[in-house]
Amino acid sequence: MDATRRGTLLLIGGGLLGGGLLGALLGPARAETAGGTLFLNAYATAAAAPEYGVAALDGAGGVRFTTPTPGRAHGVVTHPARAEAVAFARRPGRWFMPLSLVDGRPGPVIRAPEDRRFTGHGAFSTDGRLLYVAEDDVPRETGSIGVYDAMDGYRRVGAMPTHGLGPHELLMIADGTVLAVGNGGVITHPDTGRAKLNLDEMDSSITYVEVASGKLLDQVRLPEEHANLGIRHIAALADGGIAFGAQDERPVGMLQPLTGTHRPGGGAVRLFETPDDELSRFEGYIGSVAADKGKVAASSPKGGIIGLWDDATGAWLGSAALPDGCGIAPDGDGFLASSGLGNLRTVGATPDLPGDGLRLADFRWDNHMTRIAT
Repeated sequence: MDATRRGTLLLIGGGLLGGGLLGALLGPARAETAGGTLFLNAYATAAAAPEYGVAALDGAGGVRFTTPTPGRAHGVVTHPARAEAVAFARRPGRWFMPLSLVDGRPGPVIRAPEDRRFTGHGAFSTDGRLLYVAEDDVPRETGSIGVYDAMDGYRRVGAMPTHGLGPHELLMIADGTVLAVGNGGVITHPDTGRAKLNLDEMDSSITYVEVASGKLLDQVRLPEEHANLGIRHIAALADGGIAFGAQDERPVGMLQPLTGTHRPGGGAVRLFETPDDELSRFEGYIGSVAADKGKVAASSPKGGIIGLWDDATGAWLGSAALPDGCGIAPDGDGFLASSGLGNLRTVGATPDLPGDGLRLADFRWDNHMTRIAT
């Protein structure tokens, strides 16, 4: 068990003390929030009967606070104007929950309407007044975006279509006027959990939805030869475009590109170049995507690999190994990544965390990491 690293995290008798700020593994700590960068990541505890929550980490791996959640959480989004974040249930989800970024204190749990299931992600309006939540409209078997009033206890005030099937990640772009949505193209149903019901007719796409009206502004699909890939995860680029990662939902026995970019109104997607020997390591699965400073990073927990590309040219920049690694967020000149084995490491920048990274043995990090400046 590693006890040497940048920062002040100590492992003592199997317990965790993150700079003196974490007094117990579970429950919100009364953190003395300091300036600097924090990273939010959902987790499961490593016990035989795991409990779930969201942790705030500093750049050296120190734990600022933990907050328990009603079940397994997935994506976390931060409020643009107040010290608050919202954690979303893993799909098919029935809840989301706000939490304080000052001390981790949880807010009231918000439940999905009976005919909807949340799909793991959301995005705030630029002024923070509204929260947009990706969801499945179960009776209509189509994608929806639930709209919640963040100024009134996250009261549901409406919904709009994603104009696609199986929405997952959504982002606010174009100065807050457009929502970009990664629609995985797969239908599920609460009665069958995560079972995929339409793989022979899946219809994945990226859609751009006008926030004010819900109108479809643009929609793009992968080329027909890659129609078995589901676009689920997206990240914003500095020029207003998005990067995306795909998952092979219906394997056809060939290597296929799993990452690329698209600019709204810009025609077809641009697929990234990846050497075959590296591409095979991804095992047809991208679990998370991040973009910063001209680079795109995409992770494959199945393959234990994180790839880096140039966002302008699509050129391959290299890879880093991280077994069961999925969460990834910008960090300095590179990215910080987390794994389901409790590991953290930096990617694409120096200096790296010592050795293979940093292990927090009591945590099993979930799929997504969110970076915030405090």
